[in-house]
Amino acid sequence: MLFFAWRFTRHIDSKIERQFQPSGSFTEVEGGSIHWYKQGSGPNLILIHGLAGSGLNFSTLTALLANDYTVYVIDRPGSGFSTRQPSISANFDVQATMILQWMDKLNIENANLVGHSMGGAIALRLALDAASRINAVSLLCPLTTPAMDPPGPLISLYIPHDGLRSLLANTFATPLRVTVGKRHVNQVFYPELVPNKFAIQGGGAYALHSTQFFNASCDIVASTRSLYKQYKRYNEITCPVGVLFGEKDKILKPSTHTPAVTELIENSISEVVANAGHMIPVTQPDACKAFIDKVNQMAQPKPI
Repeated sequence: MLFFAWRFTRHIDSKIERQFQPSGSFTEVEGGSIHWYKQGSGPNLILIHGLAGSGLNFSTLTALLANDYTVYVIDRPGSGFSTRQPSISANFDVQATMILQWMDKLNIENANLVGHSMGGAIALRLALDAASRINAVSLLCPLTTPAMDPPGPLISLYIPHDGLRSLLANTFATPLRVTVGKRHVNQVFYPELVPNKFAIQGGGAYALHSTQFFNASCDIVASTRSLYKQYKRYNEITCPVGVLFGEKDKILKPSTHTPAVTELIENSISEVVANAGHMIPVTQPDACKAFIDKVNQMAQPKPI
């Protein structure tokens, strides 16, 4: 059974690799590489995706934002086409450092940030570690604080033992995820419908690759210790921060993750999109764009 699971995983990985090819550029940083692409012109705006995602999750929103910004869409270290060496921690401070090194190599002196889900926690870490370079932070359905309740169907990624994580990633995880994948994706989007183009254009199917499972598991295991290090320091953040949640998000509770920001960061706002779920960058791009504009307008201008 182990052999057949391994063969099936290799088969699915090969199909995914034929379907998805990197469309952007690669920049080497300490501990890995960042895959990214740029679109539009205007103030710098960096998009940071969530757990088990990729920059493709922002494809619809990016087209809107590019009308007013120079949009940099990145794959987080270890996600999408970006790499993270096995010896490199998935802790959020390490991921933030890798992104800052990428900014250095591209001569991005300062930028506005957008973070979705776990990408929100990384964006907040960047605002802590590089305050002079971050103009404003827009958080879309963000992970902000250690939570006692697991993130819905994503709890299956919580595998703290490295050896077991590697074994499952290369054998049983893919057959299981193929079997229950549609149900899990429906839960992540609830109560909204999953767009027909999400699997390919939105990068949804790429999450089935074995390396994506392995690195997403590393991310979710690292998330608790990372958040304990940073969430009590949010009062040190001085740039504008906005939190936009889908009213019916079943993955991250707005009542838990909004106050962690708005009660500690003086220059912060929050809004809710009625009848929306967790994947608002995909399902509510216009609302996201309007909110991002509002947060960025709260920032003091800095030289580009």
